[in-house]
Amino acid sequence: MSSGEKFFHLTDYVTDRLNPILVKETRQALKSRQFIITFMLLLTVAWLISVFGTIWFGPAIEYGSAGRAFFVAYYYVIGFATLFVVPFGSFRSMLNERDQNTYELLSISTLSPRQIVTGKLLSSLVQVFIYYSAIAPFIAFTSLLQGFDLAMVTLFLVAGLLWSSFVSMIALMLSTLSSSRQWQAINTIGMIGLLLWQMSAAFGISAAGFSESIPFDQEEFWWVIGTIVLTVGTYFLLAQQIAVSRLTFESDNRSSGVRIICTLQFWLLWAGVWVYSHRYGTALVDEDTIVGCAMVSCIHWFVVGLFASTEPDHISRRVRRNVAKFGAFRFLIAPWLPGGRRGLLLLTMHLVVLAAIGRMGVWPEWVHNIVTATTLYAFIYVAIGAAIGRLGQAVSPEFRPAHARVLTILIGALAMVTPYLPAAFGFTRWDNAYRLVEVANPGRTLMIIENAARSSSHYKLVVDDILMILWLGAGIALLVNLRAMITGVTEVRDWKQAADQGSSIVELDGAEAASS
Repeated sequence: MSSGEKFFHLTDYVTDRLNPILVKETRQALKSRQFIITFMLLLTVAWLISVFGTIWFGPAIEYGSAGRAFFVAYYYVIGFATLFVVPFGSFRSMLNERDQNTYELLSISTLSPRQIVTGKLLSSLVQVFIYYSAIAPFIAFTSLLQGFDLAMVTLFLVAGLLWSSFVSMIALMLSTLSSSRQWQAINTIGMIGLLLWQMSAAFGISAAGFSESIPFDQEEFWWVIGTIVLTVGTYFLLAQQIAVSRLTFESDNRSSGVRIICTLQFWLLWAGVWVYSHRYGTALVDEDTIVGCAMVSCIHWFVVGLFASTEPDHISRRVRRNVAKFGAFRFLIAPWLPGGRRGLLLLTMHLVVLAAIGRMGVWPEWVHNIVTATTLYAFIYVAIGAAIGRLGQAVSPEFRPAHARVLTILIGALAMVTPYLPAAFGFTRWDNAYRLVEVANPGRTLMIIENAARSSSHYKLVVDDILMILWLGAGIALLVNLRAMITGVTEVRDWKQAADQGSSIVELDGAEAASS
């Protein structure tokens, strides 16, 4: 009895120390009808596969490759539960907090937004482990058959676990993006479609891996695995930080964490390219690799910059008071602080670094031109969005950052389509020749820059004109936003004084309250 009492005391202590959201969500999930039905269906389907599979193979089960076939069938069954049912449950768990008006109670409790998100994610992982434990006896059955590969089974089970965690985190993030009940039905339908698409894609990739032998002994294979794990891991952290930011109060700092992770992703990408090139030589890191990485980086910073540069520039007193503690160091971290002006500065810094990277190495001239043109395109369009955001906020307080982002995308789409409208309406004759009025279209222009390396000197002159126009547009965009970027850094200097005044006012109010 004493040993039993100690064990129960230990379990009570561990339960009390766990995340309260984890305990609450796990209890609700394990008692839900969805979990019970899914669990019983998983066991029933796996049992039917075992019975009918054994009948199908017959005597060949002793000497054939039945082990691999059984594992593939079991893997698809567990994949439906872990890649569709569990992430959809995570998506609905956050929406139910708003439907049942319980999120307000969580927000005023001592739980931080990160604890809420982490607790719901851990609850999803508990369900995944329960489904894995249910399918484990059937996979143990396959280990007794021919064709069973322990390394392959371990790889796919671990990959399925990690991918289920990632998809669940994405589902949690998407559930925090919409706070209006009118959009919940549409978001739910979109989430179902997204989950079905990613599950079918994961099954397709798995089928390709099942049909071929996995080269565990090749070093390139582990480079690919490491790259995938690092990429998924960084986007997992980004999705988690976005979810935490969406649940944080508007008066708090909701931007710095997202900006830091996005910066980390950029530097990890180019650090990986540098390490790989020094490990295997520049022969394997060719022009297409550099151009592809530059394109990915520009798209990355265009999306990040469009969101960061259109944020409101008003900073709450709480954020200013916390930033003032860093002293002179706050000038160095200014681009990662909230505010649209500092967000545009962060974009500009990294695009300059990307353009400098494109100029390094012994790459052909067309590679330098493409990287330069891509960075200029990203800066011009994001700078337009930043200017629209500041102008809209100055005109009307009802102007939201989402309005500036939508207007920027519409302006960019209109600039790309306008040169083709006369030919579309029959006013002019269409031909495939490139005209400088098409410079607003990045896809068409970058294709011309790439083809200029293998074309006549006429196209090379056109490339010079394209770069000159882009540099001119970037210069105008910089002049329009230069004062705002400078102000975004210099105003950090005044936050110390404002924070000191705020703390002195609080101390004075406290002294007056104590004396009264």
